[in-house]
Amino acid sequence: MSHITEQLNRWAPWLAIGGGLLWILYAIFEMLRPMGAVTVFTNDQGQALVTNPPALRVAGSIGGAALVLLGLTVVGTARRYHLPNNEPNRFGSTVPSRFGVAMGWVGALAGLLATASALLLLIPAHSAMQLFGAVLVPFGTLLVAIEANGSDHAYPIAAPLFLAGTLGMLALLAQAMLPLFAWMLPVYAALAMAVYGFVWVRVGGLLARQTPSP
Repeated sequence: MSHITEQLNRWAPWLAIGGGLLWILYAIFEMLRPMGAVTVFTNDQGQALVTNPPALRVAGSIGGAALVLLGLTVVGTARRYHLPNNEPNRFGSTVPSRFGVAMGWVGALAGLLATASALLLLIPAHSAMQLFGAVLVPFGTLLVAIEANGSDHAYPIAAPLFLAGTLGMLALLAQAMLPLFAWMLPVYAALAMAVYGFVWVRVGGLLARQTPSP
């Protein structure tokens, strides 16, 4: 496991950039529907079907892949800045980054399952895994940011991670509100999601430029 996390440490900047770019693509395909509308319906046998399978496969696989990369970025960033570390614990018996790293792993797994279920057109499973990953990754990012903010050597990355985590939650809120304001929100929801992806690209650039203290 230590070998895997060390590789994630090395690749964290590129995972963040790749995940951010994929998330921007996902925002375009999921919100603006360039391949046409996707409607889910239930047939006489009670099976969930979709009217535009290629569009669902493309958007779902891109979104799932983005979650995989961003979840692994959370893990790699925590390892890069040695979180949790041996500094005095400011949070009692709770170590936020430990839970954040766990959420990063589970979010990446959810993204992998979201991609597979989208390709197989397993619509309920895809929706559940995409939502699960979209919640866990930004929440895990915020937990890592909380501990980084209190660390003597990881504080430079705390503010970018706070921003990424917060925008991830806002993007999720924009998606949730879409059915209520369908006449005006698709463009704004896509914009919020795209900004979230762009922030991850910037975080990746910052990780590539900064060398954390040993």
